[in-house]
Amino acid sequence: MSLTGRDLISLDDYSLEEITCLLDLAEKMAAALAEEEPSTFTPLDRILATCFYEPSTRTRMSFASAMLRLGGSTICMQDVKMSSASKGESLADTMRMMSAYSDVIVIRHAQEGAAAEAAEAASVPVINAGDGTRNHPTQALTDLFALRRRKGTLQGLKVGLCGDLKNGRTVHSLAPVLARLGNEMVCIAPQALALPEEYLEEVERAGGKRPAETEDLAGALAGLDMLYMTRIQQERFPSPEEYEKYKGVYMLDATVMAQAPEGMIVLHPLPRVAEITEQVDADPRAAYFEQAAGGVPVRMALIALLLGLVEEGGGKKKYAF
Repeated sequence: MSLTGRDLISLDDYSLEEITCLLDLAEKMAAALAEEEPSTFTPLDRILATCFYEPSTRTRMSFASAMLRLGGSTICMQDVKMSSASKGESLADTMRMMSAYSDVIVIRHAQEGAAAEAAEAASVPVINAGDGTRNHPTQALTDLFALRRRKGTLQGLKVGLCGDLKNGRTVHSLAPVLARLGNEMVCIAPQALALPEEYLEEVERAGGKRPAETEDLAGALAGLDMLYMTRIQQERFPSPEEYEKYKGVYMLDATVMAQAPEGMIVLHPLPRVAEITEQVDADPRAAYFEQAAGGVPVRMALIALLLGLVEEGGGKKKYAF
């Protein structure tokens, strides 16, 4: 088994063994970063290019941080208006040039399927950092990393997915892999923002059980091991008026948390808007900021594996773990 030279467009392309291997390596990366004087990482003659056609804070910066902490360098295209895309350059041509300038490319794009198109044109590994409402696989890996750290397992859990499940690409990536791992899910959303049928069917195929669906957040809390909150995605609505209909439809506050199981953790891919109040931040079950921080070791592990810096199975290349 090797991830060297592979792309990451969807977690469907990776086996559970490969996902577990990556998460295990992320734990070792996190441990190395926690050392007072980490000596694990040495200067690395590799360059990561981030090509973001949509806004990003955590994903873009955590990828840059990950590459820098590995000892490598980064180049960044974060403002499409300042790139040749504004002149009409095709995505394929941009990827061909980025391949000449870098060793691995991270792309975020508003168009579904853009990451796959980019990978087809590129000659270096391509990582999907979000393509429209379709996929966000590295966020799902970050979610799994946080969940396993808090609960000690990724199997046999009951998970609530809440918010804009229609447009939320983080949910679209996370739900199928949770099903593959043998977890039960309940989808909490207004009917207009429900998880699309194609993902409901994918979850059922992967795990053998269709998720339950409800609009009642408080009524769905019983028995949950994890509540995955998501924001209502304003940028995906056809008009401000349509967005206003659903803005604030779910609000996780201290009153709601008082009804939640003692062992339930709360994750959120961030940014939050109005769906989790700041009073929840002090609750020991709130894990979303440590979840976001875990994106760095997760993305370090992914980059290292795609570039062949670590051999899966204990072999030694650039880094020894």
